[in-house]
Amino acid sequence: MSQQPKIDPKIIRETLWRRGNLSWLLDINQKELYELYYNTKHRVQTWLLARRSGKSYALCVLAIETCLRKNGAIVKFLAPTRVQVNLIIRPLMRKILETCPDDLKPDYRAKDNIFYFPNGSEIQLSGTDGGSAERLRGGDSDLAIVDEAGSCSDLAYCIRDILLPTTLITKGKILLASTPPEDIEHDFIRYIEEADARGSLVVKTIEDNPRIDKKEKEDLIMELGGINSDATQRELFCKIIKSSVRTVIPEFTEDKEKELIKQWETPAFYDSYVSMDLGYKDWTVVIFAYYDFKNDKIVVEDELVTYGQEMHLHTLGWDIKKVEERLFTNPMTGEFMKPKKRVADHNLIAINEILKATNYQVRFEAAKKDDKHAAINFLRLMVQNNKLIVNPKCKVTIRHLKNAKWASATAKDTFSRCPEGSHYDAVDALAYLLRAVDFKHNPYPKGYGLTTRSEDLFGLNIKKPIEHENVYRKLLNLKVKR
Repeated sequence: MSQQPKIDPKIIRETLWRRGNLSWLLDINQKELYELYYNTKHRVQTWLLARRSGKSYALCVLAIETCLRKNGAIVKFLAPTRVQVNLIIRPLMRKILETCPDDLKPDYRAKDNIFYFPNGSEIQLSGTDGGSAERLRGGDSDLAIVDEAGSCSDLAYCIRDILLPTTLITKGKILLASTPPEDIEHDFIRYIEEADARGSLVVKTIEDNPRIDKKEKEDLIMELGGINSDATQRELFCKIIKSSVRTVIPEFTEDKEKELIKQWETPAFYDSYVSMDLGYKDWTVVIFAYYDFKNDKIVVEDELVTYGQEMHLHTLGWDIKKVEERLFTNPMTGEFMKPKKRVADHNLIAINEILKATNYQVRFEAAKKDDKHAAINFLRLMVQNNKLIVNPKCKVTIRHLKNAKWASATAKDTFSRCPEGSHYDAVDALAYLLRAVDFKHNPYPKGYGLTTRSEDLFGLNIKKPIEHENVYRKLLNLKVKR
């Protein structure tokens, strides 16, 4: 049996270079990022990557590939400073290009800070310091890269005014990559939140890095001050360290989120509540919850979110009614248990319009809005003491609890605007709701608990025999078959 002739590795490499396929230069972790870049539908991509993840190398590979695959392609490549461009990016480019065939290899001109490819493509390099990013303004680009975005100055301006306009005709992509910024007010935080909101945020920690062994990992952790240091959590585990000054709910940590975000078994008896924060330019957020008296928990079961001018009072009222009926209808009797109270912010005209539009079925009261700090502090205590449970499907409520920030460190009367365009309205809706709850009211009927089989009576488990038929009949007003 004849053996297949071996192909010279140099020939294979050259073939891949000519096809514009450089994925073979990447490790497993980098290849996953590579695939995400090509397969995602989002034009603006955000990568949150740990130190030593090889992100700059992967970005350079994508830049070179773009130039090889299309004649006349333009890649605009930003780094925090011109020094970083010269000390990090250019050496990486040279290393990647070592095996590139001479007739494909670009010519670097230091005067322009541009790699010129024989096919007319260009990689234009610049820092963001001292306004130097302006040199990338104008023209078209097929790919715009911002490396170490969390350290770039005027990031929002660079993206909005310099890079984004260059991709409008080409439909080119913008790729932001960085560890989390040390400054919680940095523009990159907004892009992280925005990517998280649309489900496109890519996060890779040191645990995902195949090139770092256990010893190297331990050394890095010690170098950054230990496993619990802010630097370690930020640089190696991609944690955004919240500002104790501007974060609205600092108690809602990642660990706390794991405790509070879960499904909750609905009790046999409860008081339900609906709270609404109305918006026109901002979002309208409606929260549906109940108070589990037995376990002393506020349970957020669902949310209804409308976006700015998409909100119409007539349809909103009926949408609220539908959600209430779905959540608060007794599955045994088919009886709709009307919310004990509905509250909304002080837009009395809107409240009245909803009431009339629903034939007086959905009636809101004006929420208690005095002393906002006290209301927020109460919400913080509920989070801290595990008294608030949120269903995982309430994505906006969870995101707003996690990300809400005050407009400034000194004036804590309003929330800042989040990347989605709202003012973290779900937090206000939650604060209104908590003030409306009657924590003293016992929703359980007299006689509850008289039987040792109360889980049968009030858990509505009709498959088991009922020991206290008279109690069951009295409490639920149902006929029981013998």
